[in-house]
Formats: sequence, structure tokens, C-alpha cells
Amino acid sequence: MPQPFHSPHLRTLTFGLLLLAFPGLAQTLIKGKVTSTNDQSALPGINVLIKGSTTGTTTNTEGFYELQAGDDAILVISGIGYLTQEIPVKRRSQVNVQLSDDTRQLNELVVVGYGTQKKRDLTGSVSSLDAKDFNKGVQTSVDQLIAGRSPGVQVTQSSSEPGGGVTIRIRGANSINANNEPLYVIDGLPINNTSVVPGSTVVTEQAPRNPLNALNPNDIESVEILKDASATAIYGSRGANGVILITTKKGVKGKLNVNYAVSGGISEVTKQVPVLNAKQYTSLLNDLRADQKQAPEFSAEQIEQIGDGTYWQDEIFRKGSVQNHQLSFSGGQDKFNYYASLNYLDQKGVVISSGIKKYTGRVNLNYTDDKFKFGLNLNSSNVKDDFVPNGVSVNEGAGVINTAIFQDPTLTIKNPNGTWTQTQIVNLENPVGLANEVSDFATTNRTFASVFAEYFFLPELSAKVNFGTDRQDSRRDIFTSRLTKRAEGTKGVANVLTSNSYNNLIEVTARYNKAFNKNHQLEILGGYTFQEFETSTLTAGAQNFPLDALGTDNLAAGAQSTFSLGTGRTKNQLLSYLGRVNYNLYDKYLLTASIRADGSSRFGDNNKYGVFPSVALGWRIKDELFLKNVNAITDLKFRASYGVTGNQDIGSYKSLVLLGPQGQAIFDGTPYVGISTTQLPNPDLKWETTTQLDLGIDFGVFDNRLTGSIDYFQKETKDLLLQLPVPRTTGFTTTFKNIGGLKNSGFELGLNSINITAPFTWRTSANFSTIKNEVTDLGALPFILGGSAGFTNDFTIIRKGDPLNAYYGYIVDGVFQTGDNIASSAQPLSRPGEYKYRDVNGDGTINSQDRTILGSPFPKFTYGLNNDFTYGPFNLSFFFQGVQGSQIFNLNRTESENPISFRRNRLVETYTDRWTPANPTNANSSAIPVAVAYTSNVNSRAVEDASYLRLKTLQLTYNFPTAKWKFVRNVQIYVTGQNLFTITKYTGYDPEVSAFGTSNVRADYNAFPLSRTYTAGLSINL
Repeated sequence: MPQPFHSPHLRTLTFGLLLLAFPGLAQTLIKGKVTSTNDQSALPGINVLIKGSTTGTTTNTEGFYELQAGDDAILVISGIGYLTQEIPVKRRSQVNVQLSDDTRQLNELVVVGYGTQKKRDLTGSVSSLDAKDFNKGVQTSVDQLIAGRSPGVQVTQSSSEPGGGVTIRIRGANSINANNEPLYVIDGLPINNTSVVPGSTVVTEQAPRNPLNALNPNDIESVEILKDASATAIYGSRGANGVILITTKKGVKGKLNVNYAVSGGISEVTKQVPVLNAKQYTSLLNDLRADQKQAPEFSAEQIEQIGDGTYWQDEIFRKGSVQNHQLSFSGGQDKFNYYASLNYLDQKGVVISSGIKKYTGRVNLNYTDDKFKFGLNLNSSNVKDDFVPNGVSVNEGAGVINTAIFQDPTLTIKNPNGTWTQTQIVNLENPVGLANEVSDFATTNRTFASVFAEYFFLPELSAKVNFGTDRQDSRRDIFTSRLTKRAEGTKGVANVLTSNSYNNLIEVTARYNKAFNKNHQLEILGGYTFQEFETSTLTAGAQNFPLDALGTDNLAAGAQSTFSLGTGRTKNQLLSYLGRVNYNLYDKYLLTASIRADGSSRFGDNNKYGVFPSVALGWRIKDELFLKNVNAITDLKFRASYGVTGNQDIGSYKSLVLLGPQGQAIFDGTPYVGISTTQLPNPDLKWETTTQLDLGIDFGVFDNRLTGSIDYFQKETKDLLLQLPVPRTTGFTTTFKNIGGLKNSGFELGLNSINITAPFTWRTSANFSTIKNEVTDLGALPFILGGSAGFTNDFTIIRKGDPLNAYYGYIVDGVFQTGDNIASSAQPLSRPGEYKYRDVNGDGTINSQDRTILGSPFPKFTYGLNNDFTYGPFNLSFFFQGVQGSQIFNLNRTESENPISFRRNRLVETYTDRWTPANPTNANSSAIPVAVAYTSNVNSRAVEDASYLRLKTLQLTYNFPTAKWKFVRNVQIYVTGQNLFTITKYTGYDPEVSAFGTSNVRADYNAFPLSRTYTAGLSINL
């Protein structure tokens, strides 16, 4: 057999032809050495990567590297703490490189109050987040972008409905009656963060709409969170709760950059509250009747006819959807840059008849030369809310979540004639009918803008004028059809509610910034600000319409006798003087001192002005001689600060005598409305005052592969703005006074690490914080009871030595069993199967004196963990968020275990493991109604562990190589999952919610359920 022909010449010729046909296959062995420009020392561990590929290597201990590369390849040389270089090979076999130190991380500018500072020079506690740090996926507001991302900042989703409110606590709660939300400053404009959307007339809403829905999260460049007094005192009477500075995107020098991003997704409820189905429900009610020796509630024929019945939660929940479109333009020249964007968001909630649509537009313009700076930031939005009735009302006034949980499951959705099924046995609406027959829409237009001009008299001396305005107009139209139980007797109820608000700002500041002999750096800031807020409201309503089709479009069609009208107006002003000094000695010793004097129209004639000073010291110990050559430590700085901030957010006119309508009298057949005083004056009313101590360390080790900060803080608030009871002989019941104190303290830890570098890169960021809250003073008051929703009242207490609004009630010590000697117990009228309450004071009787602390709404600690993995064009990131050691009051559990009506549905646990003589459990009662004397909804069973660990986001991204795509700079596709799973013991929908919105009272009552969202997106840069 002929043998194969082998020839080395033929192989050489074939390989040569391949190289001619595919020149990119030509590979050359490239060698070289990487050294430092500072001292020409060899740099080990530097990454050498071929651009546009995953091929690469690292330098050895002597700084040498070698790899195969094409003649036209470009080498990317990078290392931690060094500036990255890109070097074309150009047919060379030897490529040596010198790398310069990358000091940008420490020299990057961080936005602070009324200016910027180098990160290395910060003396205050500031968390700085930019686009790479933000939460991924569908985010409708800035609050959601930063949730879980910063130590000491707890973000709670008050309601998970689209556009729902968010509560933020920075280093705990500082006030009882005043607002505890931080101050928001958008591009230098402090805004009023009170929701302008009027409240519902159908249900009692405690969680207002998020007012920051007007801001497009895609336009945000960075968010700085000012936490300690050194950082916040420059905002004086509004800084006690922390400050969130939002900076929007600016254009950069270069040709026009056009970006279009589109995403779409679906969502579903993460969890349902397990309640009885029809078979379990009929069985339980029959068993309860039998236990009481009564006839069955349902006959065998009725049970068979009912069948599976209606599981109401399945009927009100649906697959939600979201689509988001973003178009932006940016660019600039030497002195001028611009950024403009348009955004459209349409989100349908997981509960029927809920959603939000947003239209936002933004224009940012900036001009800079040697003598003059000018900037304009303009944002305008139109937000359309679709509300589903939901809140903390009860009975026929309850919302869809409450009715879906407790409505009779034996009912059908509709009658044979097509009308909604209603029942007179259970005083609740048909939840599906309620959602469909209440039309509730709001439209809010908001425009906020700031414009500044700065002139430099000298390179080191400038003056700046900043003008800002924020205008909101909202209208809410609510029509309740006669097909609902609540409006069938009134033949339809229509309400139109409008709200208009404005906020105008003028600031004049001067700045002096000069270096002396390179050893002294001095910056002095001084200024004056004036800000005015005004809100007006108008409401109108009517009932008894000839047909439902009119809705709110013609209130005059209602019965004239049912017409209602109301108006209101409030106004307040702030006049302030501020100053700050920053001094840097030898670039190692840092001093920051600030002061602000605030005058507020909200306070009494004797206390119109308050003064808020702060001082902070920093020591860059790394630059001392004894550490300068310690290579393992890249950066080390100690910080200490102390200062005073205030809180004046209690509403307007609290110090004045107010007049209002009081009753009606009839003279000669004509009705006259009376006017009288409605509030006691307090000319001594003044700010709450918070003093804060902060001790911190900023560090970087191993060439900044690990960086972070550690802080200890202690905040003490005094002169609380409390609404106190007064003798009824005054003609009033309460008045505002400055009494009481609170204390917050804790530790914070933030870490960033670069675990592995190219070609495979793994980066991690983590944060951890603790918080301890304590009431330190209530004046002469022994305690204050609070918290009211549904059929339950006074489930929290404010008392010296306890956390603010701790849960307060009875401890359940099990269940009375058949053989127990009940007659001689502290509950002698009880029966086997009833709950056994702890005799806390040991007096042998269960009464109000046996109530005790059941839990705290404040977590022992919170944490977040984010990981980013990059390999070539792929990136995978996931973020976990967690809360440990907090409790929440579950009012839905209290209603299930002690229902107001025998025929209301119950939680599954009530049925599957209830106490009976045959099932002598010590966990659940018999569910038989008990003696009123021994029934308490406020007990330890209703206070549940609210700890959780949640996979907040998971995102996979692919960046297309675009080198050969003309006019295309970047194309990226991604898929994102949000709220993929939550590990918790909590039995409600979500342990993070609060039915009371921004209030310090935290409880779950008919919360809008959390949704799991899957999104796919595309981004194109041209």
C-alpha cells in the first residue's frame, strides 16, 4: 500500500499560505519588563492582556513577562494602584513598560455640601456611590438604587406597589413626632421630599407615594450620603437625619455620544399568605361549631356544591410587566458640555389595577473658562399613578389585600347574572369587584431646576450665585362605583383632589482656596441662602349620580346636598448664613470646621434662629515617616468629628394660634359657621438638636486591593418636638413642646476588595452596621402608647430606657391543657385550648400591668454583599442584602387568631395545628372565641422575627466586540433577576415592609406583596 507523502517543505508552504490568507494568525513571542516610573523597580503581578481577547499573563517576581501575540496586537498593561497603559506591538518582540502610580482614587472628587473635596482630604463620614455601585434591574427611584449599598443606611420599602413609598433611616431614628427622613439635595437644590399626591378617600393610606419618582434613576451620576455632623452640619436645621446629595450626569469633551437603552420584564409575587381554602374553611367552621355543641355551619350538600370555592389571592394577583426606554445625548468641547435625556417607564403591578407610567426629560448644560463657570440642570416629569384600593382600613372600608385574605372562600367571584358577588355575613368587599369598580388615578407634573454662575476674581477667589426652583402639581380622581358595597347606598362616590407646591431657592456663596508653600492648603467658604416653600390644596366631592359612567368628569351631576369642598394653604421659609474652613497641613493633618445659622418661620418668636457648628480632624498617618515605607499599607487615615445638627420638619404654624371652623349655628333660618382657635400657641418652640460624635478609620492595604472604612458613632437628640397632652380646661387636648431625648449609637464597616485580576477579574464590596436606639428622656411623662391599625390599638410604647416604639403587650406562655388547674391560675375564667399569658409582675392576675417589651423594630445589624465577576466580554454580578435581629408586628395574624367575625377566613396554621383534646399542641389555641377579659391582640405571637437574607439582584451582561462596527461604540445586552429568593421566618408577605410609611411605628397590615422580577435589556452607544 502506498505510504502517505510527508514533506517538511510542504508543511512550511501550507502554513505560509494560511498566514497570507489569515494574517491575524501570525503570532510572535513578546517579552518585556514592567517597572515603576518612580524608582525603576521591577513590578511583579502586573497584568498584561491582549486587547479584545481573554489572552494574557502576569509579570513574575522580577517584573518580566512573555506571551504570544499578533503583530498588530495591542497590549493592555494594568495593575492595582497604577495607571493602565495600552501599547501597540508593531512587529516588536521586546516591549518594556514603565507604569505611573494611580492616585486618582484618592484624588477623585467627592460631592459634599456646597462644593467638592478630594477623597483623600475628607474628614467626615461620607458614602460615595456611582453607577457601578447602584442596584441593578428595574429601579423607579434613587432610594431603590442605593438600598443595602451603604453601611448605616437602612432603606425600607414601605409599599412594594409600583411607585410605592420608601423609608430611609441614616444611623437610626432621631425624632418621635418630627420627620426622620434625610434631606435630599439634587444638583445643589434642597427639595421638599413630602409626597404631593393627595391621599385616598376610599381607604386609609399610611404609605404615601414616593415623591422622588419624578427623578429618572438613569440620569444619576453619583449619590453621596452624608452621615456624621461634620458632613451634615453645613445644612443646619435639616441635617440631623443625614443628607443625600444626588448629582446628575454631565457631558464630557468629545463628539456626540448617543445612547439608547431598552429593557422589558415580567414580575410575580414572591409569596402568598397561606389561608384556608374552601374545604378547610368549611371543615374548620363546622368543627368549631361542634366544639361548642352547636349545629354545623355547612351541610354536606352545601360543601359538595361549593367545591373548591375561590382562593381570592389567586384572583387579585397577576403577572406584572415593565418596559423602560432611555434615550440620551451627551458631548462637549473645550469649554462647553451638554447632556440631555428622555425616559419612558411603564410598570404594571402584581395586583390587578395597579401600575405607574413615567415620562421624564432632562437637560444639563455646563460652561467653564478661566474666569467664569455656568451651569443649568433642568428636570421635568409627568407621572401617572394607577392605584388599587389598599390601606389600613377595616370592614367594608378595607382594601383588596385585606379582603383577599379574610373574605369567605365559599363565595363565587360573580353571580349568575354577571354582578359581583357580595355577602351580608362577612362585612367585607368582593376583592376582585373592589379592584375593578374603584377608579383611582393620579397625574403629577413636577419640574425642578437649578442654575448657577460662578466668577473668579482671582484663581483662588470666586463668588457663586445659585438659583433653584421645584414645582409640583398633582390631581387625583377617585370614583367608587355603586357596584361596591361601600357605595351601593350612595349611588356612586366621586372625589377630585388637587395639590400644588413650589420651592424657590437663592444662594450666594464666596470661596477662597489657596496653597501656601506647598505645605499649607486653605479653603474658606461663606454664604447666604433663602428658601421658601408653599403648598395649596383643593378638594371637591359628590355622591348620588344618575349613572357610573360619569365618573369624576361631572361632579355637578351628583346630588347637590352631597357636595363637599375644601381648600388649604401652608407656607414656610428658611433664612440661613453658613461658613466652612478646610485646612490641610503638609498634606497629612486635616481640619474642617463649619457653622450654620438657620432662621425658620416654623418656630416661636423667642427661638427663630438656631446655630449649628461642627469640627472634624483628620490624620493621614500613612504619610508619616514611620509608615511611608510600609508597602503593605497603601493608605491609612484617622478621622474624628463632633457637631450639632437640627430638625425642624414638624409642619407649619405649630407655634402659633390657629383659627378654624368650629360648629354651625342657625339664625333666622340661615346657617352660620363658627370660627374659633384650634391650637395653643408656644412662642418658645424651637428645633430638635442632635449632637453627634464620629470616630473613623479609612484604609487601603496590599496596593489598595483591599480598601475600606470603619466608623463608630454616637448621636444624642434633645429638645424633642413632642405633641403633649394638656388639660381639657384649656379647650384643647394637645400642644407641641420641646421635651425628651433619644440616643443612637453603632459601628459601621465598609469594604471593597479586588480578589482576582485579569484575564478573570473578581471584585467584592461589603458593608456591615449595627444600631442601638434608646429613649433617654420623656420629661414628666412615664410613657407614650402608640400604634393603631385595623382592630388593634396601642401596640407600641415610648419609654425611657427602651427602643423607640418598641412592641408592647402580653407574652404568650403556651396553651392551657385539659389537666391544668386553671381555676387557681392567673386566668381563672379560661378554658383548655386558650392562650396562657405570662404573669409578669407576679401578682396572680393578668391585667394591663403584665404588658412588657415584646421586640424592637430596630435591627441588631444590617449587611450587604456584592460580587462582580468579569471574563472577557462577560460580567456576572449578584447582590445579597440582609437584616438581623429586628421584629415586626403582624396585624394580619392578630385578625386571624381573634377574628371580628366568625365567618372571616383564617391563616392555614389555625386549621392544620389548632388545639383540640386530640391534638394538645402548646403552639396554637383552639380558635374558639374566648372571654373578653383574657383576649389580647397585642401579644408575643403577633410580634415576629423580621430577619432576612435576600438575593436582591443577579445580572449577567455581555459586551459585544464592536471594533469593526462603524459608528457603534458599544453594544451591551443583559438579563437581570430581582428579589429571586428571601430566607426568613416571617409568615407575612415581606419582612421589610411597613404599613405606616415614614412613621417610626412599624407594622405589617395588608402590605402590597413583594414581586420577583425578570428583566432583559439592550444598550447601544453610537
